[in-house]
Amino acid sequence: MSGSFSNLTEIFQLILIFLANGGWVLFVIGMVYMLYRLYRVEISHQFVHSQEWIFLNIKVPKDNTVSTLAVESIFSQMHALFAGLTFAQTYIEGRIQLWYSLELVSMGGKISYIIRCPKGVRHVLEAAFYAHYPSAEITEVEDYMKTLHYDPDDTVCEMDIFGTEWKLDQDYVIPLKTYKDFEHPTAEDKIIDPLSGVFEALAKVEPHEFMGIQFLIQPINDDAWKPHADMVGKQLRGEEIPHERKLSDVLLAPFTILSHQTAFEAFKHGGHGHEQENKPRNNWMTMTEAEKDRVNLIERKAGKPGYKTKMRILYIAPKDKMDLSKRGALIGGFRPMGSIMTNKIKPDVGNAKTWTGVDYAFSPTLEKPYLDWLLRRKKRFIFRGYKDRDIHIGISPFILNVEELATLYHFPITTETRPMPAAIEQTLSKKASHRSTYRSQKARNCGYTNYLRLRYLLVCHNLYICEHCTNYGKPKRHNSFCENQLPEQGGAFWH
Repeated sequence: MSGSFSNLTEIFQLILIFLANGGWVLFVIGMVYMLYRLYRVEISHQFVHSQEWIFLNIKVPKDNTVSTLAVESIFSQMHALFAGLTFAQTYIEGRIQLWYSLELVSMGGKISYIIRCPKGVRHVLEAAFYAHYPSAEITEVEDYMKTLHYDPDDTVCEMDIFGTEWKLDQDYVIPLKTYKDFEHPTAEDKIIDPLSGVFEALAKVEPHEFMGIQFLIQPINDDAWKPHADMVGKQLRGEEIPHERKLSDVLLAPFTILSHQTAFEAFKHGGHGHEQENKPRNNWMTMTEAEKDRVNLIERKAGKPGYKTKMRILYIAPKDKMDLSKRGALIGGFRPMGSIMTNKIKPDVGNAKTWTGVDYAFSPTLEKPYLDWLLRRKKRFIFRGYKDRDIHIGISPFILNVEELATLYHFPITTETRPMPAAIEQTLSKKASHRSTYRSQKARNCGYTNYLRLRYLLVCHNLYICEHCTNYGKPKRHNSFCENQLPEQGGAFWH
């Protein structure tokens, strides 16, 4: 006992000696760094909550024949949310890159497309959707989670939840199967919707249930992820990554004994005598077709804009009517997006951080208090993350490009044999047809037979049109009108 006490005394003496001889400086630096990190978290939190967020409900006609490529183009346009922040904006003001929330929700079996975005980019989002879906309806709605409260510690609460986040099976530079892999030009049904299983799972939700899929997408700069994709591609091709000269290489260069160079040559070349071996070597000619396809997939993914992505699902039902088999149906709906050649998306299962389920290690009886606490904690965090659309709660986000996002979040494409699922909210066919005819008529009234020219004027001039079309928007007179003059020529159409 006395020996243990003496050991502790020696340890404390060493600590005091360390602090007395300048160690306190490191202690102060550590404390300052921790306080600064807390400050950064707080001001970033205030910045996000100072933003005005809106929720948009998007409906398309039941006869939707627009390719999923249009949704990919929409996500490319939405990438305009990316803002290059300065040093002061990031580290002093606490600004961070904002994000969108793409949500596919089923409330009692009625499926809706909801997008949450900063109010300042609403016009960007609407212009992107109307450019490809001119008959779509975009309306601002209230947050459907606003009045929904859940506390796992509340024993009176009659509701229970299941939720989890999703992750990639491999490195994010390896893409998922995309909608292009589901196109078969020679088959009777040329396009197979990769989300058909997901739509069926959402359509089977009962009136007393809720099921939602959430994608938080944050635009990311190309320099933040594409160099890693290039490096992985070079490794798969058998190319050696060029050695980066470090300070230690220069300092140790005169002492190199691994080469037959002189000290001067070693110093000049960074202490490495293997210049011939470090030259890039390409094994492309000896690679199998499968290996070549994998490299091509990585290069194709890196060629398009990317988003940091966090994916969640949430299922809510009364405790006595909770049907976890529907969880399996929804998870299974995303299985077609993966294969041996591509990446896979999978839930964060098991005793992971977000899966709202727990397993005992040794004894369910002895571990029950801890497992109950852990389960309540997981449910609290998954519900809070979903409701607040918080990209920082849970596991780290992964990176998807616009093609992968369009595969995971798009409108069903209808054919003669495959109509729009009745559970999905859609515009009325008559209303959609009337709107399309109405715009075409206005184009003819203005002397523009090209619909895209009229769209340019409507978007760029805040829906102000000429006196010949006073039924649409806000009429404003113009002095002259030239049918042959294009907007890009800089003509003044409106005065």
